[in-house]
Amino acid sequence: MTERRHRRVRTPPAPGSDPLPGGEPEQSDSTDSNDEQLRRDVPPHWHAGDED
Repeated sequence: MTERRHRRVRTPPAPGSDPLPGGEPEQSDSTDSNDEQLRRDVPPHWHAGDED
């Protein structure tokens, strides 16, 4: 019986890539303004029944 090899190809990292990448970048405090912008940017038909 033959020795079972890895099924995935192991390729060298891309030139210039970080071999030990850091964690996720911290979120900025401007998420509130972005949330408000996303709430305003809705398709026109979403406001069809909102007129009082």
